[in-house]
Amino acid sequence: MGRLDTTDEVRSASHDLADRAVDAGLRAVDSLDRAVSSAQDTGQRLAAQTSELSDNLQKVAKNFSKAIDKSVAEQPMTTLGMAVAAGFILGAIWKS
Repeated sequence: MGRLDTTDEVRSASHDLADRAVDAGLRAVDSLDRAVSSAQDTGQRLAAQTSELSDNLQKVAKNFSKAIDKSVAEQPMTTLGMAVAAGFILGAIWKS
């Protein structure tokens, strides 16, 4: 009878071990699913923010272009002076 008891104990232990391995695998899959979902959400939010930033930059560029055009038309000498000053500053920064 001792041999049957030992065989049953080994069989029971192996089933317990298999059950634990399956549970651990399922938990790992759940964790991976949550991580993937979180990464997808983050990617979607980043894409939306990037699109919004692009739209805002286009608006700023358009407004800046209009302001430059208006300045050139209304005050050409002042605009030229500012362009020369900006070029001088950028040149000084470039050299350093």
